[in-house]
Amino acid sequence: VSTFMRPGSSSPWFSWTRWAVLVAVLTVLLIGCGESGSTDTTADAPDLTVTADSMTIDRVLRTDDRFSTLVATLDSTGLDSTLAGDGPYTLFAPPNSAFDRLPEGTMGVLLTERTDRLRAILSRHVVAGDVTGDDLADASVLTTLRGDTLRVRRDSVLSVGPATILDRDVPVANGRIHVLDRLLPPPPAEQ
Repeated sequence: VSTFMRPGSSSPWFSWTRWAVLVAVLTVLLIGCGESGSTDTTADAPDLTVTADSMTIDRVLRTDDRFSTLVATLDSTGLDSTLAGDGPYTLFAPPNSAFDRLPEGTMGVLLTERTDRLRAILSRHVVAGDVTGDDLADASVLTTLRGDTLRVRRDSVLSVGPATILDRDVPVANGRIHVLDRLLPPPPAEQ
């Protein structure tokens, strides 16, 4: 068995053992590259379009513990089915801490005896259309799902009515979510 010799050297430059190791390494690399470049990925890869399309406002809220009270109120008023629909809708979502600020016993009454009033309050948190944070900055008035209006202000923070937007532009399949620091009050005629 001959060996390759480096010019001007008496020692083998490239022995058959090294050659076999090199061939083995190259084979492993080529097999690895072949697997990652494979075109048949349907069995293992999730269908991202199905996942994205199914993440409506309603489903996103249900996956985030910060909104468990909002989910319960939407369920009791039937607005959950609206926010699971095609839309697009923009939801100004009050987290659990916003509901905790209500006087004691208020939620119990709204959930059991005054679901009509609760629906009116929650409908003020929904706007038809996909309203981005940039759109909010340029808008002065928004028309709610209920049909009344909300004023948008931009000072040091972005506010809708008396509420400050804590987190904005959460995109979902059927619109957008902006997280508020508090519940929006009912319109002045109903307060």
